[in-house]
Amino acid sequence: MKITFLGTSHGITEKNAFCSSAALSVGGRQYIVDAGAPIDTLLQNYGIPFAELAGIFITHPHQDHYVGLAPFTFTMEDFGRFENVAVPVYAPAGIDFDALNVFLFGDPRGHERYRTEDPPPRRVRFFVYPDAPPEGETVFDDGVLRVTAYPVRHCPHSHAFLLEAEGKRIVFTGDLSRDLSDYPRVATETPVDLVVTEAAHGRLSEPATVAILGESRTPRLVISHRNPSRNPLSEVDALAAKLAPKIEVIPAHDGMILEV
Repeated sequence: MKITFLGTSHGITEKNAFCSSAALSVGGRQYIVDAGAPIDTLLQNYGIPFAELAGIFITHPHQDHYVGLAPFTFTMEDFGRFENVAVPVYAPAGIDFDALNVFLFGDPRGHERYRTEDPPPRRVRFFVYPDAPPEGETVFDDGVLRVTAYPVRHCPHSHAFLLEAEGKRIVFTGDLSRDLSDYPRVATETPVDLVVTEAAHGRLSEPATVAILGESRTPRLVISHRNPSRNPLSEVDALAAKLAPKIEVIPAHDGMILEV
């Protein structure tokens, strides 16, 4: 399994950094977690084929985690070279996809030219997954990748994801409460190969934050969605020093590729 970090910044981006998005390559298929970055452009820049896209998963309904779906949807629906591509998007409640389609195409059903009795099938298909119970709930399983959602308290309808494929287990925490009190238990109660967590809200060097992250049962902890004013790289370095040698702390940057 390979992860390409398409965007690693917070809502107010840094130079040469986009908002949160990561692409997973597994079993000849491509999956995306969050779409705050302009994923249509970045997938092409990194040589990730649109035809291999098998799912996009959104952690919560804040624009810096899904705004990249707008240009992606327009690109997919309005250009003939993607006629044989269909991509499902799994998102929580709270995102108005009808409004997105009205903005892009003037009609919630799609482009104005599709106003016929028999419109062509949509290439980007939106599915709303329900709020998960505390023990988690599987929201996707195509036989290659299984995605289980766990509720967190960052905002209504917020979730962390456990992604399982090829015997590997990866946790994306999504955005969390400032004190990390909702850090997903699946990352501390069961072994996982990698955790990707955010650094947009609380300070990484706070003793309580260090203690919570230090309970992670993983050899590697990736710090992404970093707010540079709240968590400059010096904060990441401080956390790394406190968690070493038990856990390797890796600051993410746009274009970073990890093998899991």
